[in-house]
Amino acid sequence: MIFLRKQPKENDDIETKQLNENIQSIIKSIEEISDEQRELVRRFKLDMELFASERSLESCIQTLNLSMQLANNREQLVETYKHYCLLLEHELKKALDKKSKNTEL
Repeated sequence: MIFLRKQPKENDDIETKQLNENIQSIIKSIEEISDEQRELVRRFKLDMELFASERSLESCIQTLNLSMQLANNREQLVETYKHYCLLLEHELKKALDKKSKNTEL
């Protein structure tokens, strides 16, 4: 992946390995949640078509249920992306601090 650190220096080995594992884990979570979201959207579209044609209470409740599941899924996805952004932001701050320390010397 493009977000993984390049080859680590000797003193950064453990930290870099842990960061790469964290990022891989987050990316995997994002992919899984996104797959689930695509499936929910597909089912929601079908249920909306059914509700539009039937206008029954049962089809309404089923569509509403899927809508709520989709909202929960999207909330999970947003939280995972927030975690991902915070991790990358932390790494960027560390890199900028390191760069500024090197330029001061």
